Amino acid sequence: MKFGKLFVMGMFGVCTAFTLTGCGDVKLAEYKGIEATKVICQVGDDEVEAAIEDLMYEYVTYDEIKDRAAKKGDYANITYVTTIDGEEDEDYSGEEEDILIGEGYVFPELEDAVIGMKIDDKKKVSVKLTDDYVDEDYVGKTASVEVTLNSISVENEPEYTDEFVKENLGYDSKSEYEEQLKKDLLEEKEEEFKSETVAEILQKVVDNSTFKGYPQKLYEQCEEDYNANNEYTAAMYQMELADYEEMLGLDEETKKEEIEAIVHEQQVIEAIAKKEKLTVSDNDIQTFAEESYEEYECESADEFLEEYGKDDVRDYLLYINVTDFLYDNASFTEITEEEYYQRMQEEYENDELDGDGEELDDGDAFEGSDAIIIDDSDGDSADDEE
Repeated sequence: MKFGKLFVMGMFGVCTAFTLTGCGDVKLAEYKGIEATKVICQVGDDEVEAAIEDLMYEYVTYDEIKDRAAKKGDYANITYVTTIDGEEDEDYSGEEEDILIGEGYVFPELEDAVIGMKIDDKKKVSVKLTDDYVDEDYVGKTASVEVTLNSISVENEPEYTDEFVKENLGYDSKSEYEEQLKKDLLEEKEEEFKSETVAEILQKVVDNSTFKGYPQKLYEQCEEDYNANNEYTAAMYQMELADYEEMLGLDEETKKEEIEAIVHEQQVIEAIAKKEKLTVSDNDIQTFAEESYEEYECESADEFLEEYGKDDVRDYLLYINVTDFLYDNASFTEITEEEYYQRMQEEYENDELDGDGEELDDGDAFEGSDAIIIDDSDGDSADDEE
């Protein structure tokens, strides 16, 4: 399994605090033989064709046009200033923006006006504001938009041929490339479904385990990572943190519940690691760094480890070791992709998953299981509960 990009935020946005302290007082539920679904994947010709289309788009070039007016289907670089109620509005204006004429990226009247313009031409156009383009406060009003055409270009996509494949992709023919592409797509799809299944299995173990407390340092580290992840996501959407949390309904009580859920997951992971003697060596860390540093735009494995830290990498690899163990020891029911998506649709329509809201008491949670107590407050090893 590859190192996820969200590792930047701390193991996919999940707390990486195993090295800080023990896992606390955990009554670990049975974790072998967990029932889960395995999606049997296939890759169709349409998926291969779609992937090739995406690939070819990466090789598209653009030729600038200087000897004619703009027409539908051209790429135009425009600057436009929108005036609403007599005042210029920066939110609905743009400077040197690239549009595909006819795509509907900006006001339709504006795109229509660009047709027939030549480079450096200016034009004013009236625009009827709709909810497709403006906030509801402006819907129904008429705006005045002044547009300047900065440049015109047309798209050139190379032809997908054996020669193209040889020159750019390193394969002798299209068929050879497509055979490998199909294998890669299947592997990628299987990995995605496996990640979902792993999450399903781990959550079942967490739900059926009992937690009598947790180390404060573990909570504080998970809280720090949780807040950092929210800040990162808010910034990505160009939102203030408070607005982002309000949008998600994250009050202090809700945030505490979500952080504790993360803490409990970490407690379970470490407890299983201790029980099964799953470890990560310095050699494992070094090997991973050497295999991953380029993907994370680092110059070397040493730079990668300096930037991300050995402890975080160790914790990530331990997470992978534990979840792979759970996956390898699960009891699977195989379903097709069609059955999977049908199930997801039904769950979405019902707006709840099986078992949501049900609470298990200690007897229900551990009846018939090989439950163990992990009390790590003194750093002792796990002992089986008879």
